[in-house]
Amino acid sequence: MKQIEWRAFPYGDRVYRYTGSSLEAHWPALHGGDREVFPDARRVADQLERCGPALSHDADPNTLADLLQSAWRDYHAGDFCAAMTTGHAVGPIGAVVAGRAAIAYAMHLENDPERVQSLLCDTASHCERLRQIEPGWANAWYTHALALARYSQQISIVKALGRGLGSKVRQSLMVAIALEPDHAAAHAALGGYHIEVSDKVGRVVARLAHGASRAEGLRHFERAIVLDPDSPSIRMAYANALAVNRRSRRSVAVERNVTAAAACQPRDAIAHLDAERARALLEGVGV
Repeated sequence: MKQIEWRAFPYGDRVYRYTGSSLEAHWPALHGGDREVFPDARRVADQLERCGPALSHDADPNTLADLLQSAWRDYHAGDFCAAMTTGHAVGPIGAVVAGRAAIAYAMHLENDPERVQSLLCDTASHCERLRQIEPGWANAWYTHALALARYSQQISIVKALGRGLGSKVRQSLMVAIALEPDHAAAHAALGGYHIEVSDKVGRVVARLAHGASRAEGLRHFERAIVLDPDSPSIRMAYANALAVNRRSRRSVAVERNVTAAAACQPRDAIAHLDAERARALLEGVGV
């Protein structure tokens, strides 16, 4: 992938910078939607013990934990380049934070379609490797699915289904939810899969060929909202999935979710970007 000139988070690096112990203090609020475990030294040591030779370096768990926490600080602050770089420097267990940063940057700040697709493909590859060495990590599966889902949207849902990407997205999300039943973000992503596939290929083909149904998608989104009601990202994902169908673009459900997203109080850079996008839609500016 050619060198990227990274665009900065437009609202300032310090707005959501959780320094020192404040990251751990705010962690439950920041990660209530994805159930990610705080990466302290004990967590990292457990991962090193499980993964063993699959991990490429023998650094001290405290050092790796510090690096992972630094990467997550950068991610939440909107410094996606730093989060991605530090995450990859940690090795395979940094793939989740690096991947989340790459996806966030690709979908919110990058304008070059080739760069977007390259970031998403690289993320899917890194997380596929992580799934193999740490299959019990729900967010390895979720981040893999999210990268493939966003890539599918870039090349068109129909084309992605023809290449078998839809089944990979669905499988990874189902595993993530099996591992973490209260993973709100995975429920929302699976809801998006069901609704978008149903709208693109028709309900009968969606159900028979791809295991997708609009009703199931709505159930997953409603579950996601119950689990994480203050997430502008989930609200916008719901609105965007519904708006795939032209007849639904100005529906009450779309407007309700965009309005809810705009009213949310963001906890980090990603939430801020989604809330701003919602406000722009309400003001008729577009995204």
